[in-house]
Amino acid sequence: MKETIKQKIIETKKEILLEAISNLFEEQGFADLKMQDIAKHLGISVGAIYKIFTSKDDLILAYIQFQIEKFYTMLQEKTNNIDDSLQCLQLYVNLKFEVFKQKRKALEDPLLGDPLFFLKMGKKQYTLIEPIHMLLASWFQKLHSQRPLQEQDFLKLAYLFNSYTNGYVEYWIVHDKDLNPSQVVELFLQGVGK
Repeated sequence: MKETIKQKIIETKKEILLEAISNLFEEQGFADLKMQDIAKHLGISVGAIYKIFTSKDDLILAYIQFQIEKFYTMLQEKTNNIDDSLQCLQLYVNLKFEVFKQKRKALEDPLLGDPLFFLKMGKKQYTLIEPIHMLLASWFQKLHSQRPLQEQDFLKLAYLFNSYTNGYVEYWIVHDKDLNPSQVVELFLQGVGK
């Protein structure tokens, strides 16, 4: 019981820190930030940060996980009462683009510095995205009954769609062109439709 309470306290502190750190990352990016800069921004000691995050890489991965969980919650809220799977896919793309626009500075460092950023995410980080993939797969399955798709492995389609939209995000970051979510979805469906 004592260990459970201690763990919950650590998780609560972690969430509070990640919310505050998110603002810093989104304003300044994180490639040039040192743990001392982060501690100063938070008004705590570097040691206090290291009690929760073992390294800057651990902090960055926790930030990514935190953002993925927030995104999934927002996606569920926006699509919960919508039966039209095509509209849900468009809302997914729109939300993804909007979130990336808000977090552009935080994203520019790893994305521009490494165009294979999404491919290099470890298996652990990919499992964080799995609930989003499952939701996408359910929409593709519903869509298939109205608009037959060549591929009937709907989870595979979800992975492909996620990677496809990541490519659009990279394009937007590099070329700063506006993106049209409806067009993005339609182009993908033309490629996988019958």
